[in-house]
Amino acid sequence: MTITFRTCVSHSILSTLHSSPSKHSLRHTHVRAIAANDGSTEASCSGRQSEGVVQGLSFGRRQALIGLAAVTPLLQPPRADAIIITPPPGFRVHQDKLDGYYFFFPENWLPVTTSGNDIFYRNPTNVNENLFVDVSSPSSSTFESVEDLGTPGQAAKKTLNQYLEELMSTRLGVKRNGEVVEADQRVGPDGKEYYDIQVRVRSYASRNQLAAYPTDRNKGQELEWERRYVTVLGAANKRLYQFRLQTTDRTFEQSPEALLTIAHSFRCREVEA
Repeated sequence: MTITFRTCVSHSILSTLHSSPSKHSLRHTHVRAIAANDGSTEASCSGRQSEGVVQGLSFGRRQALIGLAAVTPLLQPPRADAIIITPPPGFRVHQDKLDGYYFFFPENWLPVTTSGNDIFYRNPTNVNENLFVDVSSPSSSTFESVEDLGTPGQAAKKTLNQYLEELMSTRLGVKRNGEVVEADQRVGPDGKEYYDIQVRVRSYASRNQLAAYPTDRNKGQELEWERRYVTVLGAANKRLYQFRLQTTDRTFEQSPEALLTIAHSFRCREVEA
């Protein structure tokens, strides 16, 4: 509805306003209401000699919808990806909203962009310490939960074989073997089930790599390195999530709390389509 105000002021009123505000006289004005043909209401006042028109404000359905749209987001609950995640002192948080996961990592660790992984961080003071996340393809996996891998023990054996296959070397006289140290199942604060797996892998190298016979090469084998691999398995969005942390076995034995804080901080969640 449009309201139009029409004001008409007589010549005597205008002269009075210029001369003395205290001697205003409105006896020459009168107000009349006119109903317009378009359904609007027009209020006007007429005088003897002068007439002015003031156009009022118009409020319609468009303004009401704009106001409602501005207020509606304030009334909705916060999105899951909008929740603020606060890491403990000395850590930072890495959050991937596209694939749906996050974890804590030491604030002095650096990202590596040339590793070919989805995300990769390493310890600049220890070349043997690093972590990355591997997420299965959404077109080739249909994981409803981490239990689709079997029991924690069965998943740990598969994880160990995966590590040994990835660490396979073409060097002569090199041998790799490993063992499962721990395989547990837990329910995270988000209500999802996770498998916590630890495996130990040892690498042996021969001093006689150029020996003619394998038996001669195996005689002089020595321990080259010994590493601890901490893996957290989870499932969301019908995909398998693998959080993989690597360090030396000695370093893990000396300070397991800090490394387990990193591993147990891993969370995977459903992503809105």
